[in-house]
Amino acid sequence: MSIGSDLTAARERADMTIEQLSAATRIRTGLLIAMEADDFSRCGGNFYARGHIRSIARVVKADPAPLLAAFDAEHAAEEEKSRREERAAVKKPKLNPARPRWAVVVGAILVSLMGWGMVRLFTLPSDIEANASKTATTTATVTTPTPKPTPQPTAKPTKKPSAKPPALKTELTMTARNDGTYLTVRDRTNRKIFQGRLSPGIAQSVTSAGDIRVQVGNPNNLIIVLNGKRIPTTLTKFTAHPNGTLTKT
Repeated sequence: MSIGSDLTAARERADMTIEQLSAATRIRTGLLIAMEADDFSRCGGNFYARGHIRSIARVVKADPAPLLAAFDAEHAAEEEKSRREERAAVKKPKLNPARPRWAVVVGAILVSLMGWGMVRLFTLPSDIEANASKTATTTATVTTPTPKPTPQPTAKPTKKPSAKPPALKTELTMTARNDGTYLTVRDRTNRKIFQGRLSPGIAQSVTSAGDIRVQVGNPNNLIIVLNGKRIPTTLTKFTAHPNGTLTKT
């Protein structure tokens, strides 16, 4: 059994409703319903979730030790991962690159220009004499052979991948009755599609490719229609399949 199921069983053994437990522990009814559905994300952190578990156990006369041990075993890995991400998010100090000294750069350029001017000043007469003594030169014609075209490889036709058959769809409609119930719906990839409380007379319809996983607080307060067919069930956790059947999760 899960932690939420253990909390529900302990409350029912104490013959208490959600509203009575909320008044005794001062925990909101919506949060109590979520905890009994194994959703502790609304507690504000693992520290507060443990405190709520202790308060509930004290009121319903249950031993909190096994409940806290099960909670720590299930959420310790998530807490350690969160701490590692926080440590990795700390920014390292940035080093500012040294700025170049422009005076040194400009001085080096000026020295180079002055040296080039002095060289030209002393070599200019020799260049004029050399140009005057040159005779007419015969220009030789150089014939460059035309390069042969490189043969291009023949492209092989590629096979188109065969299209995969589309996944079968599951159409699920859930209508609340009596006092309503808390509901969590996920698709086959465990992506959350819907989570919340269904009031009496309110319907929630879900269409997804493949299986649909459902977790319900009180299955007696829920009418289930799968692929157009009404299916009664007392399971708090079940999976709806495209072939129109329900199995226990």
